[in-house]
Amino acid sequence: MTLRNIDALFHGRDVAVLGTPEDDAQRQLVANIEACLPAERLRYDLPKAGTGDDDGLDLAVILSEAWAQPRTVDALGAAGCRALLWAAAERVPTRALQAARPYNLRVLGGRSAGVFDTKAGLNVSTLALEPRAGRVALITQSQSLAAAALDWALGRNIGFSWMACSGSEADIDAADLLDYAALDPQTRAVVLQIGRIRSPRKFMSAARAAARVKPVLVLQTRRAVEGGPQGPDRARSAAFARAGLVECENLGGLFDGLAALELLPAVTNSRVAVLGNGAGACALGTDALYRQGLTPARLNSGPRQRITKAAPTANDTGLAIDLGRADVETTLAALRAAAADDNADALLFVHSPVAGQPHEPMVAAIADAEISPRLMTVWLGLHTAQPARRASALARLATFASADEAVRAVRYRAQYRFTQELLTATPPPDPSVTADVDRQRERLALLTADNVEWLSTDETLHLLTAYGISGQTEAPAALQIHIRATRHAELGMVLSEADESVGLAPAYGFPPLDTLLARRMLETASAGRLLGPRAAVDALARALVRIGKLVADLPQVARIDLRLAAGAQGRLHAPTDSLIELTQTPLPERDRLAMSPYPARMRHIVTLKGDVRYIVRAIRPSDEPAVLDLLESLSPEEIRLRFFNYIRHFSHDMAARITQVDYDREVSLVVSTVDDPEALAGMGTIIADPDGHEAEFAILVHRSHTGRGLGRHLLDCLLRQAGARGIDIVYGDVLAQNKPMLALSRDLGFKVRRSLDDPGSVRVEIPVPDYTRRIA
Repeated sequence: MTLRNIDALFHGRDVAVLGTPEDDAQRQLVANIEACLPAERLRYDLPKAGTGDDDGLDLAVILSEAWAQPRTVDALGAAGCRALLWAAAERVPTRALQAARPYNLRVLGGRSAGVFDTKAGLNVSTLALEPRAGRVALITQSQSLAAAALDWALGRNIGFSWMACSGSEADIDAADLLDYAALDPQTRAVVLQIGRIRSPRKFMSAARAAARVKPVLVLQTRRAVEGGPQGPDRARSAAFARAGLVECENLGGLFDGLAALELLPAVTNSRVAVLGNGAGACALGTDALYRQGLTPARLNSGPRQRITKAAPTANDTGLAIDLGRADVETTLAALRAAAADDNADALLFVHSPVAGQPHEPMVAAIADAEISPRLMTVWLGLHTAQPARRASALARLATFASADEAVRAVRYRAQYRFTQELLTATPPPDPSVTADVDRQRERLALLTADNVEWLSTDETLHLLTAYGISGQTEAPAALQIHIRATRHAELGMVLSEADESVGLAPAYGFPPLDTLLARRMLETASAGRLLGPRAAVDALARALVRIGKLVADLPQVARIDLRLAAGAQGRLHAPTDSLIELTQTPLPERDRLAMSPYPARMRHIVTLKGDVRYIVRAIRPSDEPAVLDLLESLSPEEIRLRFFNYIRHFSHDMAARITQVDYDREVSLVVSTVDDPEALAGMGTIIADPDGHEAEFAILVHRSHTGRGLGRHLLDCLLRQAGARGIDIVYGDVLAQNKPMLALSRDLGFKVRRSLDDPGSVRVEIPVPDYTRRIA
């Protein structure tokens, strides 16, 4: 996969610096570049085309607007330059961006702190400190926060794989950098600061792709404006949760989360065993756990007995183990016994510098003992605690200034596992909505043509009824909620739902919804206390799904405001006082909907050999059981030909990755016969790289349906979809023994090439424009 030359920012071999440094930041930038690159790899003027001195130029740095002329950018592009760091104080001029596009010359900035890559040893940043190597990528939009993060990390002896500050994001944005991080083998986790989301669909797509493979911690910031919104944006928070990101409450939380990602192993159940050298120290640890919504771990009897034997005066309270005035060796023995217990995901040791137990010898002993990477230390106090924390950091111990910070770090680490469960949860089948979308769009188009801004009561009731949101409830209503659909400045159309009976802040969601997401909104708005008959809850969840579908289907709808009530038997009250506002200038879909809607228009029926009629449609998350049935029915050889390996069991996680697709980057089709629509006869997928330049395909047809042309039809559908999306190349890796697939590929015009990675397979590849022209 490629990310359109972004790699040149981090691995640029030759760099051109254009302009004279004008301030301290630029002087530091030039000094960093000169310190990490030999003189022969640096130049301070434009390359001259055709003279041979442009070989290998990858990255250019512009220090002043005087170099922002289109001819400068054109000369760089012609010389093969692939990336440009805009370090000038001014915004990147539009004319410079336009000159860069024909060359796919990527631009980072303006107002960027630059980038560094610790593995490549390239430091093209304005940061005054030398970063330490690590496995966590840092992505920021703020120069000041990038500098603070690096300073803090060095103070805790924590490193980064790389850092990039996107600044004002004239071209490269946080979404591009998330895509780069997701594919970077040197990066284990990502820390992200977001002050502005430039493109909602692009950001959500990149965030979901990254969060599926690596933990991503995010901190949102807002520009301080008098009279502007205060505090975190709850709609943004909902977007982060929908994408699988773990949000940190503040900068301190982000730093603690960074420490957890770098130093702690994966946490499965967030069970923390607390040990301390005093009852008060233990209480600090257990209280912190309760404040963070976690529960102290109860060690198994074996480790508890070993601790009691090693420290006879220790007091096991059931919630924590007070080691009292145990000496260094006794403390180490107790920590080793606790670390051997698999009932605890993490150990929290809280130490106070009481008489006879100074911090320094305890730090040195724990560091030398290398007890467990799951051990977190807290050194209470300040005067002697600061040197203890520094010594712990140098020893690569997970050390924190307080028990609350340590426990918060564990919570963030565990929350990633929870977000993964949410990402891969299988929703029940979608509720049926029989609305005629084309007809409803035509009705609204006629109304907006007549300058109608608000639907009348009758028109509102007609539209809601068309989407299954109607009926009469018994009195009194069992549950009542307030639903709004509004346009968010960054995220497009956003749904909010409030349970006004509990007086909490509303919960937010993004159309389209499924029933699981709708239920989570209901639970969030009621703080998990969703009281009422199950039929009423289910009815309101279905109504939320249908309102989300209405918003996704109808671009003319600008705002919805309605109250819904459901009775104990699940009947909805028809909302006669609902308000629906229309707009004559709807946003483009990518700006209006942060999440790609289900591509219902792909559904069609085709008759193939033997007069067998098949239904072809896009896959849904609720297809997971059918997908598992199809995969489990394959023979071992069929599995090997499709997955390049023998797989004995197909897990929920694997099926979830197949069925829960990002329709913005992926087309995944399933096929069933008209006579048996519940059983899958085959499926096919293309997955595009983040730029949409290349896409990989894969198809599978059950052996009972081979020989009818189903594989050909699936691949043709995928190639047509690739053409409609502007994808240039479609390719696939095929085992050399898979003769039918190779024959089909050749017949459709694919070129067969030897695979450089696997001698047992070949790569088939086709230029999509050539194919679409041939079938036109």
